This record gives sequence, C-alpha cells and structure tokens, in this order.
Amino acid sequence: MANDKEFFYDAVKKIVQTEISNLGLLNGNWHLGEVVSIVNSFKLMVCVDGSTTPQEISYNPDVSFKAGDQVWVIFINGKSRDKFVLCKRAF
Repeated sequence: MANDKEFFYDAVKKIVQTEISNLGLLNGNWHLGEVVSIVNSFKLMVCVDGSTTPQEISYNPDVSFKAGDQVWVIFINGKSRDKFVLCKRAF
C-alpha cells in the first residue's frame, strides 16, 4: 500500500514539474538590481543585472527603499519590458 502511494506521488510530482517547465514559469524571471534613486511613491530608478544605465521601474509600496539598496527585479511573464521591484535582497 505504501509503495502505491509513493508511486502515485512521484508520478504526480513529475507531471506537475514537467507542465510548469513546459509553460516556462520558472525561466529567468528573477534579476538582480541596485536602486539609484527614488522617482516617486510608485517608481524607482534601478540598474538591472549590472547595467550602468538606470531604468524607471514600478516597485512594491509596502517596502521602504533607498539609493544603494540591492533588490530583486521580476520580469513579469518573462518580458524584460514589464518589470517590477518586489523586495530587497538579503545579504
């Protein structure tokens, strides 16, 4: 009986992992950024992935950011033109 449960669990796990992978839901959406400045209560200027050219990006208003903060930038649906700063990176 235990082997049947383990077999079923492993089969479902493989199916779910395959489907998530096929849909591209785990492909490179998380990027590194550094806050250059705060534009307003909705936008930051952020250098993404080591770039020296800052980009204006929307951010999570529940987090207090300041210049120099290391942050996580999410590419929404994997598109680099649709970005969002979610949170600070831990050191």
